[in-house]
Amino acid sequence: MLRFLFGLVLVAALAAAAAFVPVHGRTIVARWQAAGSATEFFLNALDEARHPGSEKGRAHSGHDRHAAPSRPAPRPHPGAPTERYSDRDRAALDRIIAGHGEQR
Repeated sequence: MLRFLFGLVLVAALAAAAAFVPVHGRTIVARWQAAGSATEFFLNALDEARHPGSEKGRAHSGHDRHAAPSRPAPRPHPGAPTERYSDRDRAALDRIIAGHGEQR
């Protein structure tokens, strides 16, 4: 019985790994979600198995390998301050610092 449970756990672990490890950029879960039905999923899997490097096998992938990378958000000008403090804020900070100096 213990041997059967170990085998069952091993098969479940292998199935989970196969479902979430990407093959040619897509996981089995992503392929299942992209397919409209179980028949389409099965036919796409057969097609990918028959033609492993073809573009048809990758037609439903979520991203294009040849697309230009997106540009990062522009940074603020380096000379512009990011924080804005009023004179009231500076006076309160000076009081706090002076109070810590006196306690020593």
